Amino acid sequence: MANQIIDTTETTSISSDDEFEKRILHSSPDSDFQDNSVNENDWSSSDDVSDNDTDDKEITYHHKETSIKKNIYWFDGHYLTDDVYVSSMTRFERRQACYYQEKLQEIGQQLRKENLILQPIYKDIGYHVESKNTFYNKVKQFMYQNKSYSIIFQLSRSSPTVSQNHLAKMVERIETTLNNLLCSKSINERQYMAMKIDRSTVRMNYLYFVSDTHKEGIPVQPIIICNNGPTIGISRYLGRLLGLLFNDATHCKKFHKAYNVIHDMEFYQKSGQLRPTTLFASFNINDLCINFSHHQVMDALEQFLNSYISSNNSIQGMTINTILQLVRLVLDEQYFIYNYNLYRQTAGSASGSSLTIPLVYIYLFYWQQNILQDLLTKNELFFGYRDEAFITWNRSEDELRILLTMANSQFSQPIWTITHIGSTIHFRDILITNDNGHLRTSIYHEETFQRLMCLSSYREILQPAIKEDTWTYLRAYFLKAIRYCSDQHTFNEEKNDMKWQLNRYQISDIIFNEAHAEIIHDFGTSDIDQPQTRSNYEILRNHIFNYDKYRKAKNKQKQKQNNEATQIQLQLPYIPHFDSKTMKNIQQQLNENFHKHFNDQGKTKNVSFTVTQNQTCFGQTIDYLVNKQPLESYLILPKEIKLNNKCVFNKSYNTHNESSCRFHRIPTGTNPLQELIKHMLPDTKHD
Repeated sequence: MANQIIDTTETTSISSDDEFEKRILHSSPDSDFQDNSVNENDWSSSDDVSDNDTDDKEITYHHKETSIKKNIYWFDGHYLTDDVYVSSMTRFERRQACYYQEKLQEIGQQLRKENLILQPIYKDIGYHVESKNTFYNKVKQFMYQNKSYSIIFQLSRSSPTVSQNHLAKMVERIETTLNNLLCSKSINERQYMAMKIDRSTVRMNYLYFVSDTHKEGIPVQPIIICNNGPTIGISRYLGRLLGLLFNDATHCKKFHKAYNVIHDMEFYQKSGQLRPTTLFASFNINDLCINFSHHQVMDALEQFLNSYISSNNSIQGMTINTILQLVRLVLDEQYFIYNYNLYRQTAGSASGSSLTIPLVYIYLFYWQQNILQDLLTKNELFFGYRDEAFITWNRSEDELRILLTMANSQFSQPIWTITHIGSTIHFRDILITNDNGHLRTSIYHEETFQRLMCLSSYREILQPAIKEDTWTYLRAYFLKAIRYCSDQHTFNEEKNDMKWQLNRYQISDIIFNEAHAEIIHDFGTSDIDQPQTRSNYEILRNHIFNYDKYRKAKNKQKQKQNNEATQIQLQLPYIPHFDSKTMKNIQQQLNENFHKHFNDQGKTKNVSFTVTQNQTCFGQTIDYLVNKQPLESYLILPKEIKLNNKCVFNKSYNTHNESSCRFHRIPTGTNPLQELIKHMLPDTKHD
């Protein structure tokens, strides 16, 4: 039996997606900053540069399904060496695949032997192990208590076409509605193309459960995967539209990054709104997302649209009736597969849909609009992040509690879970304190209740981020800590905590000191005498915030240039010693040589190349042990229907007037740059 313990652990989460390359000196007439080529995707960074929601920032990473994992047969255990990509693997990749295959099978056998199950942790990075019986009893209890899911019929392995035919009928109904709206000019072609179904990729939604280790008892949370569901195009388009309308109407600030929350709180203090008696209140609407009444939400949405949209009753060319029709279509077509059953969701909305959160907030504030008007004052802050929110409050705590209790009583089900009211609060991983009218912020260390499994093979295949790449982790940690910590004293406490973690993993303090010295070198005070009006820490923090703004502006400019240019993506095979710096040099050299020899031709003037490596499928290897996806045959359209991609008008249409990306696989060679040009321009002579 593997050693197992129930532990209460503090976590400091730094996204495993963060990637830090060696710094490259960047010279610009408009900026004195060094570009450290930091590609941060975690909540603490500033990379919120996109004005669109195509990446579904409102949903958690649990709902995202990579193309590699879509067609895995999760039950057979041979996911790596039998992978469809094995023919294009290098020898190194094949050896790596065999190694991981062996380790995964070893862990899988151990899990089966001890009747354990491995599940992701809700809203966190990591995995939780517990008894299968315990886990499935929690799932059974959830399904029994939740009245939102109703079984349509049971599936059979011998008759997978039953679910395929049901998906085909859904596709037919949705396409008919969109086609009718287009023909009647209720939506335009751009909107139609954003919402239409791609039959070659459409899949039935499916449900699985993750463990919420942040709550005592470790309950389960439902996750519905709908990335390629038949209504996902409509949900994305309307989710963004309604979210923007609601935020504008209620002055709600929706953030994807802690950077923005901290800045707005500091501005709130500077503007004189933060008083010694100011309170903070946080709440969660997760339960409401899966239980709200469709009828009441539609009534609230209609009331909201009528009160917000101008006298011509249209927004972006769509009338209120058209918007309501499309939202009703999404809510009516909520089907998913779980445990060999086809279900329909009759209340609430899919957790993976980007329409869910905007609908819930509109329901909250417009079903009984007069009750919550006091929360929508322009002088207060209202932050929203996914299903979490918090507000500032400058009246008494009793008044706030009475208001929230009255609001709850007007709904047919509890509308939110109040997580805290007081002068100190945590929002995500930010700890925010009102210290007698003075704002203090720092990193919030959340306690978790989770079972740890001590298997040698498990540790080999799933190293903690701090052990996997200590230097990268430390750089991410220092940037995050400086952004979050409002003063030197708080920052010093965070440094002591990190040193303790390093000692726990037997990592030398030398690495810590070197990483800290590099941050000071990159962002600290220069040798030139600084005016003594601010401390060195304030200057350091200000430099990092200015660097964030610089990166954001630079990325927006790059995004704009990419939209105007033809993007050609070239893919190299996976080569272990090709780090990101090498890839960037290849890309830069390719673009320079191409424009040197072909820039005089009109068609190639705005062409640019992006060079990437064919990524291995082992980045999140342990995910292969998480049994979540039904058989692929249950999820797809029948072949004859899948190939019939209907469109109601005959012309080539591109929503952004962008050229299509072209992908070329380049064989391994002694000179990758020559190979790239040879394959891209086979008939062209050049110097």
